[in-house]
Amino acid sequence: MSPRALVTGASGFIAPHLVRRLLADGWEVGLVVRSTSRVPEDLLPHTSLLRADVEAAAFTDAVQAFAPGTCFHLATYFVGVHGPADVDPLIAANLTLGMRLAEALSTQGGATFANVGTIWQHHDSRRYGPTSLYAATKQAFADVLQFYAECTPVRAVTVELPDTYGPDDQRTKLLQLLVRAHRTGEPLLLSPGQQWIDLVHVADVVTALVRAPDLAGADAPAYSLSGTLLPLREFVALVGELLGAAVPVQWGARPYRPREMMAPWRYAPPVPDWRPSVDLREGLAAVLAQMA
Repeated sequence: MSPRALVTGASGFIAPHLVRRLLADGWEVGLVVRSTSRVPEDLLPHTSLLRADVEAAAFTDAVQAFAPGTCFHLATYFVGVHGPADVDPLIAANLTLGMRLAEALSTQGGATFANVGTIWQHHDSRRYGPTSLYAATKQAFADVLQFYAECTPVRAVTVELPDTYGPDDQRTKLLQLLVRAHRTGEPLLLSPGQQWIDLVHVADVVTALVRAPDLAGADAPAYSLSGTLLPLREFVALVGELLGAAVPVQWGARPYRPREMMAPWRYAPPVPDWRPSVDLREGLAAVLAQMA
């Protein structure tokens, strides 16, 4: 019998890559989606859809009927600096959905919950030091998951990610903004640029996530990924080099964000026996070629 997984976040960036890998490996996959979610069309014929925005009892019944052995929880609401309008979406995506999933799985013996966190939870490499309200909600759910791991049959693990990149990325991230500035010639307004960044290709993220269920346990351990570390200014220069011309930017035109991560701090140990396989230069070149 094929292993069966539930995956959240299929309208985002990383989850579709994970789903394709799971399908290729012979998994049966269910996608937890909202009615407004835009799931890549190539996934629809090969997966089951479970509605997240239904009342609690119906959601629990749907999860239990699908009977997953593993839940990969990638759905998230990200905002670097929040405003009042972000509070409810942060709670809904980063807390409520995961809690409903864990509750539904808690009545199934031995189900595994593979959660995705962020190194933003560890300012100054502390066990917990939030760099933003987003990071605080991610930590809050990790604490909730600890309850389910210790007090129910659910086995849990969290993989904390740094910055990610790769093909088919529709997010408005720094790379996309640099490409836009290169095309339009309009300078991109940036901070002074003394911070470092840590980039992992989505293919390497997927490799780690596929291994994550084997690391789960009643102690809900957390692990982290690290790819290529480099100063932000070097990253911008590399993108310009790969594009064939320096990207127009204005360094110092914006202040650093509150609690800016000047170094890619982490607390959790690395995923055992995992190493990034995609070279940053080669990975960026392929992504930029796709965006051309």
